[in-house]
Amino acid sequence: MEILLKVILVQAILLMIQCVLYFGVEIFEGKPHNVLTRIDDYLPFSPCWVYAYVLWFPLIAVFPVLTFSANTAIYSVYITAILADIVISTLIYYVWPTSFERPVPPETFTGKLMKKVYEGSFRGVNCAPSMHCSMCYLVIIGCALCPELAIGVRLVSVLVAAAIVLSTMFTKQHAFVDAASALPLAALCWLIGQRLPAQWLVNLVTA
Repeated sequence: MEILLKVILVQAILLMIQCVLYFGVEIFEGKPHNVLTRIDDYLPFSPCWVYAYVLWFPLIAVFPVLTFSANTAIYSVYITAILADIVISTLIYYVWPTSFERPVPPETFTGKLMKKVYEGSFRGVNCAPSMHCSMCYLVIIGCALCPELAIGVRLVSVLVAAAIVLSTMFTKQHAFVDAASALPLAALCWLIGQRLPAQWLVNLVTA
């Protein structure tokens, strides 16, 4: 139980770091670039996808706990990759801020939830690369490289992560470029996680 609490604490600290950097960098960003392309014209605005979008929070909270229980080495790489993702993404946001005009959600319960998601970023910037997407890609990579995870866990995690990536575009919270640019970033961050000596993290949690 003590180890589980430490794993949860690590997740809480990561979330705090992400919030501080994500919202903090918005204060200093200049005029954002519009990242919409012709591809986005073919992606419909479908507010019902917001229910998939909000699954990001439980996915990011639960997946590392399950991974730690299955394979501490993969857990170390994953957490290090997540931290690298947060740092690199916020640096990109500062150097090249991006945004675009969101549609007006309908006056329904789903539409109001969609509006709350839009209001989550007070300036509506920090789009490319999408951290929602890059972290989902890291979950998918983790599932592919961690056979110790139960097949059901891997299947559900991959399906949920894929649905979240699609939801970022169908809710118009992100553009196609945001989701596409997140993929190479996730691959880079996983390589960073593999190269850095992350065993200290497991030692810290299990101490």
